[in-house]
Amino acid sequence: MTKKNLRNFFLSIILPGILAIVFFIISIYTIIIPSFEKNMMDSKKEMIRELTNTAWSLIEEDNKRYQDSIITLEQAKKLAAKKIGKLRYGDNSKDYFWITDMHPTMVMHPYRNDLNGTDLSEYKDPHNKKLFVEAVNLVKKQDKGYIHYMWQWKDDSTKIVPKLSYVKGFSDWGWIIGTGIYLEDVKGEIISLQRRLLKISFLIAFVIFIILLFIIRQSLNIEKRRNHAEKKLKLSRQKYQALVEASTDGTLMIIDNKIIFSNKKFNKMLNCSSINLLEYKFNDLFEINWNDVLLLFDDPEKSVSIDTKLLRKKKEKKEVVISISKIKYAEQDGFIVVTKDITKQKQIEKATENLSQELQTSLLLMNQPIKHLIKSFIKCDLNTTAFEAASLMLRKKQNIIFVSQEKNIIGLINDSDLRKRIIAKGLDANTGVSNIMTSPVKYIRDNLLIYEAILMFDSENISHLAVKDNLDNFIGIISYEDVLNLQKNTLSFLVRKIEKAEKLESIKQIQKKVTVLIKALLDSGAKAQNITRIISSIADAITNRLILLSLEEFGEPPCRFAFVAMGSEGRKEQTLATDQDNAIIIEDVEKGKLENAKKYFKNFAEKMNNDLDYVGYKYCEGEVMANNPKWMQPLSVWKNYFTKWIVNSTPQNLIDSSIFFDFRCIYGEKKYTDELKLHIDKVIENKAVFFYNFAESVLNFKAPSNISGSIIKTAAPKEISFDIKKILLPVLAFIKIYSLKNNIAETNSLSRLEKLFTQDIIKNPMYDELVFSYDFLMLLRLRFQILSIFKNEQPSNIIVVNKLTDIEKTTLKKIFSELSVLQSKLSFDFKNIA
Repeated sequence: MTKKNLRNFFLSIILPGILAIVFFIISIYTIIIPSFEKNMMDSKKEMIRELTNTAWSLIEEDNKRYQDSIITLEQAKKLAAKKIGKLRYGDNSKDYFWITDMHPTMVMHPYRNDLNGTDLSEYKDPHNKKLFVEAVNLVKKQDKGYIHYMWQWKDDSTKIVPKLSYVKGFSDWGWIIGTGIYLEDVKGEIISLQRRLLKISFLIAFVIFIILLFIIRQSLNIEKRRNHAEKKLKLSRQKYQALVEASTDGTLMIIDNKIIFSNKKFNKMLNCSSINLLEYKFNDLFEINWNDVLLLFDDPEKSVSIDTKLLRKKKEKKEVVISISKIKYAEQDGFIVVTKDITKQKQIEKATENLSQELQTSLLLMNQPIKHLIKSFIKCDLNTTAFEAASLMLRKKQNIIFVSQEKNIIGLINDSDLRKRIIAKGLDANTGVSNIMTSPVKYIRDNLLIYEAILMFDSENISHLAVKDNLDNFIGIISYEDVLNLQKNTLSFLVRKIEKAEKLESIKQIQKKVTVLIKALLDSGAKAQNITRIISSIADAITNRLILLSLEEFGEPPCRFAFVAMGSEGRKEQTLATDQDNAIIIEDVEKGKLENAKKYFKNFAEKMNNDLDYVGYKYCEGEVMANNPKWMQPLSVWKNYFTKWIVNSTPQNLIDSSIFFDFRCIYGEKKYTDELKLHIDKVIENKAVFFYNFAESVLNFKAPSNISGSIIKTAAPKEISFDIKKILLPVLAFIKIYSLKNNIAETNSLSRLEKLFTQDIIKNPMYDELVFSYDFLMLLRLRFQILSIFKNEQPSNIIVVNKLTDIEKTTLKKIFSELSVLQSKLSFDFKNIA
């Protein structure tokens, strides 16, 4: 072994071992022994306190007999003193109790008879401490406590040692009873412990020393083997280099993701010399990632073929097929990579695959935010003439212009308006824009998706939509023409079919297609938020259509109402295993009219829930449905419900009522849900106990043991599963609590979270961690539901741990650790204010 290697070995192996021994011994004497001393003393103090309480109870028994007139007071005192004088405990049963009165005068001392009946007010220990006077003062002040003093060793009057006693007063008789421990005993036990720990320390140090000797010996042997391996490596290198050079295809050899040599054919394909190639790694030469390649080697005896692209100079890419074989090179894994030009047949197959991906991509595009399609806009004042507006549109090359008044957008004019309302009617070009503009302006939020914009274009029959941001400012426009080319969206087609459906069977068949649509979205890499919003949009469309069909059957309702979704549908977070959570808010009407209304809506709700179950949305097991009379009530009753849940909250009733705080109007009078939200905001203000109890549901959450423990690290032989919905609940509850606290009207969890982030209530990195956790858990949930459906099984929220990848298991562990961060924040923000 060279001097340099010897020095490195000493610094990396021997020195840490020595330091470990030193730190271990230091920790014993600076941490462990002091800790044991404290714990031992606390234990002794606890013991004499409990023993004194026991003796004190004997006095109380005799006092009770006196109070019951069974014996006289004098008899009771003598009897109690006699009993306590005989009490012994400790080694050799020589530890005892003593009694004084509040003067102090010694009432009873079993070993110092000379003190019995003596005035102790001037009695001092060898350190001049008036211990009995101090005991009286302590009892007068706090009825009980500990005192330190010097006293004779048990029944040996010649030996004086430190003692700690616990005293307690018996106020009815004016007595003080006490007992103590000799600190010499504790000191002896500690010395005995120190000796044992010292022996253990030397034993451990000896074991580590033996291990170090073994390591040194093994290291020397390894160094010898390394020198031998270097010689073998040279021979092996020559053999494989000859193999690579002999290949008629472009060939190279890779060790540890580094190219060690290549043949002339490959150098020519890449237009690069062998020497320059040594500076490259696999990822520099091919489009596919080397780590992804390694995952393909399930069987090391078989080679792997992959279609990819060769990255040449000037950013050119060449379609190739690479065949990779695994070899053993100097006792480590090496790889031979053979590169071939891709054949015409392969190109055709590749084009077919690309076409399939393009179809999926077009579907994915429809689920992107409209932000990418927003264009800037021009505007003019309300006093502008049509001629001036048209000139501005021509100059700015825009076919639409907004009309503003005092910085507010109040209308718009497009090319069609100028033709139809000015030229066709023969009006003067100086006509004011107020006479020809379209008002009010139809707008859409910038965080909505492209498919939602398409639905709005169709429903409003307009060519342009203004766009507002979350601060309610107009920031641009999008046109129907811009999104027309993207209207290959399957969702639009399904929604239109739902709106035209006349029979339940037709709607049921459409609902079945949702699974195919969601699988395509998952395969396309869509975000969980987009997928759940699409599922919810289809559910909304189906619910609306069923309501209209029911209204046609039952006729005009006797009063106004709102059909409300709650829970996951209320949050626009439905999955493929979601049941019904709905209710009806009835207009507040007079009692006679209300009874008639309830009869109507009872039949209406029964049909609605039955129809929803038939088309694919199963009944709610907790009966949170519109056909339940409890959840079909006037607005005033709903307000009372929420007031009761908030004002008289308990952790359990908040768990039961949590889904109601996610309500959203599906059909009817949206003003009822808006009014109900305003009522909640008002009642919830300054209700610290409500948030305290709500936070309990998250604080009490514990990760399932079968995924938070060793199962994550190693796959179990048996199938282990867990309910992912229960894992999502604390994340959703955390977001909901802060949204309610800050009067955020949004119901969607990520929309709520974005508002909290915008208002600087939830900050990074917590915001990013919550978004990631939500997306990961929801995608995992959807993936397993899709798998169940394609196996002809009922979709559920059950995740099979054994079917997760190691990365997914590790990610779950990371999410669980982040949940503890959420719990800490909740505890700090809400538990301390209740």
